[in-house]
Amino acid sequence: MKMIAAVFMLLLVYTTANAEESAYVTDRIEVHLRAGKGIKYKILRRLYSGTAVTVLEQDPKSGYSKVRLTDGTEGWILTRYLSEEPSSRQKLQAATEQITQLKAENARIIAELEALKQAKGALTTEASELNRRSSQLEKELKRVRYASAHALEIEEERNRLRERVANQERQIQQLKLKNQTLDREGSQRWFLIGAGVLAGGILLGLILPRLGWRRKRNWDSLSSL
Repeated sequence: MKMIAAVFMLLLVYTTANAEESAYVTDRIEVHLRAGKGIKYKILRRLYSGTAVTVLEQDPKSGYSKVRLTDGTEGWILTRYLSEEPSSRQKLQAATEQITQLKAENARIIAELEALKQAKGALTTEASELNRRSSQLEKELKRVRYASAHALEIEEERNRLRERVANQERQIQQLKLKNQTLDREGSQRWFLIGAGVLAGGILLGLILPRLGWRRKRNWDSLSSL
């Protein structure tokens, strides 16, 4: 008998434990908008928590307040159901919407940051190229400045070189003239020498026969003695 009672108690405890479940009280409350200040008056509308109304009149004695809905409907509602702040459901919905907006804004900011990073990379590359070109231009500017600063010296040196070239060309012309003169003088000298040799030969041709004839007569005279 005791055994049966113990088993029954265990089953009862087990059944009770399985029947326990978690639940929450809803914050969605229905409030009746009545035609007058009391439950005996007609219900004009069922209002849910969070409904916005405009308070027109309050009656502390009855505990009712006269309100107007957004569509213009007027009626009475228990004052204890009115609050100066929105309901928790409305706050939660507003917070959820704000979180959604913040998430969207965060995503937009992240996208903008990524775009800015890419733009920064492009600008860094462009800046490097500009620095390189600036360095080249600076070197070129130094060369131009150096050339400008020494332009007079360069001009004078060029004039001196031109003068030297002109002098050398004049000297070359003079040497050519001298060579031509020497060539003419040499030709004339050789011509005179040739003419002298020719004249000497002619004289010798005229003189030698006579000398031979005289020498022969002298020998003939000597031999006759």
